[in-house]
Amino acid sequence: MNFFKKLKAGALQYVLAISIIIALVLFAFISLVYLQQKLQTKNSFFKEAVLNVQFGFNSLASTALSYNEVKELQVSDNVQEKTSLLKKHWGVFDLATVSSTVKNEHFSKTAILGNHNLKREALYLQETYARLILVGNSKIVGNVSLPKQGISTGNIAGTSFNGDKLFYGNRKTSTKTLPEIANSEYLKSLLRLNFLNNNTSFFELNDGLKKQQSFTDATLVNTNNGHLYLSNISLKGNIILHSSTKITVRASAVLEDVILIAPEVEIKSNVKGNFQVFSSKKIQVEKNCQLAYPSALVLLNKQQQSTNTNNKDKILIQIDTNSSVKGIVLFKQESLKNTINFTPQIRIAKGSTITGDVYCNKNLELLGSVFGSVYTSKFITLQFGSTYTNHIYNGVINNAKLPKQYCGLSFKNPKLKVAKWVY
Repeated sequence: MNFFKKLKAGALQYVLAISIIIALVLFAFISLVYLQQKLQTKNSFFKEAVLNVQFGFNSLASTALSYNEVKELQVSDNVQEKTSLLKKHWGVFDLATVSSTVKNEHFSKTAILGNHNLKREALYLQETYARLILVGNSKIVGNVSLPKQGISTGNIAGTSFNGDKLFYGNRKTSTKTLPEIANSEYLKSLLRLNFLNNNTSFFELNDGLKKQQSFTDATLVNTNNGHLYLSNISLKGNIILHSSTKITVRASAVLEDVILIAPEVEIKSNVKGNFQVFSSKKIQVEKNCQLAYPSALVLLNKQQQSTNTNNKDKILIQIDTNSSVKGIVLFKQESLKNTINFTPQIRIAKGSTITGDVYCNKNLELLGSVFGSVYTSKFITLQFGSTYTNHIYNGVINNAKLPKQYCGLSFKNPKLKVAKWVY
């Protein structure tokens, strides 16, 4: 037999092709394994960055932070990890950005923050040596702080109290002052336009304008000396609108997370959105408006109250019938002590609802409902041609209807948590 037969050239080519294919398959397999390991490492670093950011937001409630200063956080023992936290003001709320880098992987999130208080009271009525009187269908659900004189029922034009209990909760004695707002000095500075700095940029308003601005970029500002009408526009994010006279918001305007600043602000009927308003004279919310969370209506004023009891003070926050505000309604005025004032500075009309915090260091007329907390110096109601001091007429305060996740007005040593994620 001949054991050394000559192979055909085609057979050699076939063997060579098989060898190349096997080599390519092995190379592809090795590359795939390497790629998977690299992706797993990359994914592991990215997951670590995400967890670091979440840790940063979770630590807000217990971490002392200065505004506008970057704070470095040591989240893990990983020397390749770098996490930072930056807190800023955003109206009556705060704004935080937490960023984390693990080797080459980066993750960052920004959120609007508020005070998270699970032990909040339904009512804090300042000690003015006058008892609280409930009339009609008034109802208070939750713990209360009241003057020493306490609480009782009353009668207005033949209408008596219709409830079974004066309040549903525990009672404490209030003091001669309301809880102090944590960032009140900053709120005053907003009206003085102190937010204008190197981190702001001006823009023009045009009919049909649609604009979004990230909170990690410079604040966009539009300032106007005349009456500013907002209609047929859509604005979202890191934007401030200012008028030296008045701002009017119409239903065709879509506003989200923006801030409005003017001596007078008028929100026309059927407006929907979520924004903050800062004023020094008057805020008018007309019928059927829906201001989503986290919105705020803030009126700060230095004018002294008149001692003339017949003079109806026109400086107030007026919320008309069937309107809803989810967030904060705040009136604060610096005035001389012992002045006489028989006019409501905040009026919440029948059928309207506030879900959150109502703060008034003067007189509050509550004809609608507050699902949350009320802090006020005094209640007042104008009925049938007469003025009734420290009376609630058909008003409702129900703390049990406030969502447990709600984050709102900050007082001393607030526990900051996320109110809303923004970009």
